[in-house]
Amino acid sequence: MTFCTNSTSSAFEPREETETFLQIVMYLIAIIGMLANITVIIVFVNCKIHRRSFTYLLVFQQSVIDVYASAHYFIFFCIQPVPTEKINDAFCKLGTIFLFFLSASTLNLVFISIERYVAVVYPLKYWIRGNSKRSMIKHLCIPFLAAFIITVQYAFISEEDIGNPGTCVFCYRSEGLQILSSVSLLLANAVIPITVMTFCYRRVYVTLNKQLKVRAELTMQSLTNTTPLRESSNDARAENADTSAQSRRNDDAERNFIVTMCINTVVYIICVIPLILLYLIYTICQCFDVNNHVSRDIGLLFVLSNTAVNPFVYAYKFNEYREGFSKTFCQN
Repeated sequence: MTFCTNSTSSAFEPREETETFLQIVMYLIAIIGMLANITVIIVFVNCKIHRRSFTYLLVFQQSVIDVYASAHYFIFFCIQPVPTEKINDAFCKLGTIFLFFLSASTLNLVFISIERYVAVVYPLKYWIRGNSKRSMIKHLCIPFLAAFIITVQYAFISEEDIGNPGTCVFCYRSEGLQILSSVSLLLANAVIPITVMTFCYRRVYVTLNKQLKVRAELTMQSLTNTTPLRESSNDARAENADTSAQSRRNDDAERNFIVTMCINTVVYIICVIPLILLYLIYTICQCFDVNNHVSRDIGLLFVLSNTAVNPFVYAYKFNEYREGFSKTFCQN
């Protein structure tokens, strides 16, 4: 026996019954997501920001993923190149690519948090590991491989609704598989990412504060222990001042990036919580048709917004990007 979601439309495609306002907003968000992330890509490439560190390369990859997610949604679900009456299983299965990009975007954010956690909390291990080009390529593939493993099931369960031609539904071989699939997707795309990112950035924040205090104490000790000879004392103070200034610049850059990514994490949590709450309510009571309810479109609206918000966070807080943006677009 096959169990399918009780739907008269795709599990992710806006329906004709959806309010026109929500449709227009979703189309605009998809367009804004494409343009904003393309801007980030242009700035990074023009100023070579992505070459400065592996972390910035991951940020660059984040924008590339979000461009593809927004473009796929806009082309596949807004323009709809395949007429509704000719929709088939192939169209439904290709539509799941959007879900793959959403998952890859989430996992790339998680990977950035883990990368910063290792770099700050375990700096020796981080530098011993090194950042060769070969290892970078392998590490960059991790979010895509994980997203593929998580979302490949969509390609098998997404089918054309025979009872309602022109729509897609998720069909399972048994009710047990449906529950297992739903729980695994909820954990992999929401619960685990939120938990990991919250843990990593909290530890990073605590570690940075400890390092700042230790560095301040060492600086005071070095100034106190300098030789009384005037010339030697002046040289030592100048050297300590240079070292201290460089350390402060590095600390400020690290702290600025961590704050930026913390804001991205908060935005991500805000964007996925509506869909999580909707899923939990539906699972508990099953008192409404989740695919035909306006709350489903609102939840999707928030999830889609997550692909468009990050560039604006960079413009607001990320100093490296702000400087690169001015250099790229504002210089005469």
